[in-house]
Amino acid sequence: MISEEIERLMRLRDSGALTEEEFLQAKTRILEPGTTNPQAFGHGSFQGTAATDLIFGLEPRIWCTLMHAAQLLTWTGVGIVAPFVMWLISKDTSREANRHGLVILNWMLSSLVYGVISGLACFIVIGIPMLVVLVGLNIVFLIMGALQASGGKLWKYPLTINFFDPESAI
Repeated sequence: MISEEIERLMRLRDSGALTEEEFLQAKTRILEPGTTNPQAFGHGSFQGTAATDLIFGLEPRIWCTLMHAAQLLTWTGVGIVAPFVMWLISKDTSREANRHGLVILNWMLSSLVYGVISGLACFIVIGIPMLVVLVGLNIVFLIMGALQASGGKLWKYPLTINFFDPESAI
């Protein structure tokens, strides 16, 4: 409810967590959906995000960072599904989430192709070091993607086969 949100903002202002200016800006965003506050949403390609562009209450920059970081859950089996589901539920809401999701999906499919090739190459021994390198690249690339997303930038993973074009994403 709007009244509850404004009361929460007033408590934050009264406790000193928000300045009067921040309070007024946040109150304006609540009362007038679609207004923007460039200072509240970081920098880079996400600058000027409207309050109505939040994805499940998160700024797109944070959502995209979590989408990249969710790949760390691969070792639990969830890492393959989590970024894909996050992309599916946010791709129509946010252009940035759609672009980051396509970058992640391209890398996941590329990684699968490289994994199959490396697995087949294990019969001639060279595949074992290839698999080790692939695991290392998976870790490094998703961390780099998350760091870049947290800074408001889209970072395309190197060595990615472009199955989908994130630049043409709506």
